[in-house]
Amino acid sequence: MAAFFDKAYIPEPARRTDPLVSPAWKGNSDDLTGIAPALVITAEHDRLRAEAVDYAAKLKEAGALVAHHDVPGVDHGYDLLGDDPEPARKMYGIIAEHVRNATT
Repeated sequence: MAAFFDKAYIPEPARRTDPLVSPAWKGNSDDLTGIAPALVITAEHDRLRAEAVDYAAKLKEAGALVAHHDVPGVDHGYDLLGDDPEPARKMYGIIAEHVRNATT
């Protein structure tokens, strides 16, 4: 399924490593000097979680303003496919708060 989603997200394989597409891709996160503040949200059971956690740590190490929130007990797509809407509501609230803070 990963290949299917990769193709759907970025059809052109050469662009999949572009820092604007995959900021956590291998060398893309080697120098994060001056990077914008970031909000990183991970899902506890997402197979991509470890990559996002590592990226959040690299942002913090670089001195970037970063907030990392992990959603317990859910997998990737929990906001669309989950039976319980509460985790999504909570994360959307956190996202809205970060956007408000960034734009005021």
